[in-house]
Amino acid sequence: MPDLHDQIPSREKVLIIGAGPAGLAAAAALKALEVPFDLVDRAKHVGGIWNEEREDSPVWPAMEMISSREFTQYEDMLQPVSFPEFLSPGHMAKYLRAYAARHQLTDHFRPRVAVRTARPFEDGIWQVELSTGEILIYRAVISAHGISQRPHRPDWAADVPKSVQVIHSSEWSGPDGLEGQRVLVVGSGQSAADISVDAARRALEVRWSMRTGHWVVPRRIGRVPGDVAASREPSVLGGLNAKIAKSVISRTVGNPAAAGLPRPAAPLLEDSVIVSDDVLDRVREGRITPAGEVTGVEADGTLTHLGPELHAGHIRYAPDLIVLATGYEVGADHLPEDVVPRSADGDLDLFLGAFPRGRDDLAFLGQQRVAGGVLPVLVEQADLAAYVLAAREGDSAALRQFQRLRAGSETAVQTAATPAGGGMLGRLGGALGANRVTARAAPTATATRGENLVPSTDRDTLLARLRSVRELFD
Repeated sequence: MPDLHDQIPSREKVLIIGAGPAGLAAAAALKALEVPFDLVDRAKHVGGIWNEEREDSPVWPAMEMISSREFTQYEDMLQPVSFPEFLSPGHMAKYLRAYAARHQLTDHFRPRVAVRTARPFEDGIWQVELSTGEILIYRAVISAHGISQRPHRPDWAADVPKSVQVIHSSEWSGPDGLEGQRVLVVGSGQSAADISVDAARRALEVRWSMRTGHWVVPRRIGRVPGDVAASREPSVLGGLNAKIAKSVISRTVGNPAAAGLPRPAAPLLEDSVIVSDDVLDRVREGRITPAGEVTGVEADGTLTHLGPELHAGHIRYAPDLIVLATGYEVGADHLPEDVVPRSADGDLDLFLGAFPRGRDDLAFLGQQRVAGGVLPVLVEQADLAAYVLAAREGDSAALRQFQRLRAGSETAVQTAATPAGGGMLGRLGGALGANRVTARAAPTATATRGENLVPSTDRDTLLARLRSVRELFD
């Protein structure tokens, strides 16, 4: 019997680019609203970067997520209790495949299909060229391609001689083969810390070049995952809460400056913290040597960098391998540059982190970094995108109100508290049989392989605004 989905012409469908967590959230939301769609990904399975089989995945098999199981799940499908508290990429990939199967999203999935270009001609008409050679017309595009499409390399990296191997953190696959090698890891964020610890297992020497100091927090506070513990902290304590948090972190892992790392540039509760149980111990043991910012490449190929406290003078160093954990540049290779909205400083100019101002037929998902598990944000953005696209089919007062809000400042959006986990599929949870996940901002982040080129935002504020605007369509 023919698949009814295949009988719907593409011009009546929404195209979702990317089958990772954000793309699957968008697919589930569109399906719940009976909006036809196609889901494409260059990989042969759903799961996005968590696919271990993907050659272009920026995660590696031994990588451990830094947000706990409770903060890394859809509200309508809990992580299996048999999974560890902090998932491996393999566990996350299995979970995402199970989610796609649960909602029968694979019926709409076209594997091993990349989008070469997606160009709008007029409102509601997109010409899309696929890697298969097909040229199709879609009514709208949801770009859920993630933040790892464009690895950033600093200018000085082009001057490194070919005798030194230089890779981006997105190419890191583990420490095998580093015996006897000198490794320089460049970057101040989570990926740099993780790779430094991983490299120290095998390499002769590891230096960690940091431009900015950050607090280091453990995965667990006692026996409780750190993000869960943070979600239980009473915000009414105000400044006292910050003092308590700093005291707890200092007692459990210690002060990073005392271990030899640069002093954190921001207070603990305002910092883009590094989540690690090992990095400070490796620094104290001398297996990771802190270094300051790389300042250039000498004629003989050696690098110069500042001392760990950024005032100890220039130090020359000749590594065998340089790992650039220097983040990613915002944008989308499949979209014309004039379609990607940017602010004066070059950041993406997106209402609620997802919606270009003036367009109802395009949404970006997952283009901001947040402190805390990112999945609730992706779900809210996906829900709202689905509601907007569904409302385009008729005369919708809610859509007109959304358009008015989108044209103004985000600060005008009400942030009245709504129950966490109140997304579209969460509200259908009675039929789907899942518990809701409640979450407050936590001083941790979902696993990421970059520094800070991708804009960051306050997670709680963004969630509150997304839920407030979504209520227009309820």
